[in-house]
Amino acid sequence: MNPNHLCFPLALLSLFLFLSPNKASSLHKSHKGCFSKIYAFGDLYTDTGNAQALARHTVSATSNEPVNRLCDGSRVIDFVCEALSLPPLPPYKSTSSNFSLGVNFAIARSTALPMDYEDDIGVSHPLIRKEASLNLQTQVEWFEKFLQEVDCKGRNVSACKGELGNVLFWISAMGVNDYARTISSSVPLHGLTEMSIGSICKFIQTLLKSGAKYIVVQGLPPVGCLPLAMSSSPLHDRDKIGCAATANSAIMIHNEILQQKLANLKIKYPSSTILYADYWNAYLAILMNPKKYHFEEPFKACCGAGGGELNFNSDSLCGSKGTSTCNDPSKYINWDGIHLTEAMHQHVADLFLNQGFCRPSFDRLIENKSGM
Repeated sequence: MNPNHLCFPLALLSLFLFLSPNKASSLHKSHKGCFSKIYAFGDLYTDTGNAQALARHTVSATSNEPVNRLCDGSRVIDFVCEALSLPPLPPYKSTSSNFSLGVNFAIARSTALPMDYEDDIGVSHPLIRKEASLNLQTQVEWFEKFLQEVDCKGRNVSACKGELGNVLFWISAMGVNDYARTISSSVPLHGLTEMSIGSICKFIQTLLKSGAKYIVVQGLPPVGCLPLAMSSSPLHDRDKIGCAATANSAIMIHNEILQQKLANLKIKYPSSTILYADYWNAYLAILMNPKKYHFEEPFKACCGAGGGELNFNSDSLCGSKGTSTCNDPSKYINWDGIHLTEAMHQHVADLFLNQGFCRPSFDRLIENKSGM
């Protein structure tokens, strides 16, 4: 075994440790050398600059959501990088970045499905076309172009595939925007779910065929607990937690089907390790016991307008005129009613990496990579 590639599970070190906002890097040395780089894909919860870079070239006159105010700091992927002793991932659209240790292909507002998917299910609704958006296929094209022009340039296919076996592929919670665009519409959720997951699984197979061996796929969080969904749903549409019941019901079905499809992929690709990161239960573990994680506002947006229980106004999003920001975002789960705070991302990352909210566990992936 190559001593330069030794890496050890975190279970003994952090089984009962819940990170405070300033302790993110205390465990990262245990994973040093496990992976040579990380490739990340996803949407608003993972993008670290692609949407902002694209906005410089195509500014939407109708968008009132400043692209540089999507979070107050780091995201889950940033804490994953810390845990593996790798630097933060540069966005693919960055013009002056070093991609030798990884790249982030995620795009805020990205959908799993193309923007014309309503034609396939026979439904049209103005919310679906409210804002132009890139989709998962765009990230596939970026990835394939990156392999051809950068990562695999000058090497044969076999050598390139072997190198991708040392990369951790992290796929964020794709599909949130697909559901968000159909809130209060007549779009049939079953058809939407099947198509969305089909697109995600096709994407995963593209990665596997390219040589990927270690993949983490996040499920969707309970988006019905975000001020965006709660403010746009009637008061009678509430579940036991107090969140938008219809939205959360759709997410539960999505996650269930996604796990079934991932199980099939594991059978088809037995030499690869595919983890399901249980975002739903990680989020709820925090939401049901917020004080344990030092949160004082489980629903209210830190940055926004309108006050009240949610401090959210869809016509006056964070960064717009008339909005304000709370004094201490670390006490809030929600940053702007749509995106989460750095503190929330940090705790979710800890649950994924150290507390068993990946199936199989992240420790198992590390063990498989180390040949232990």
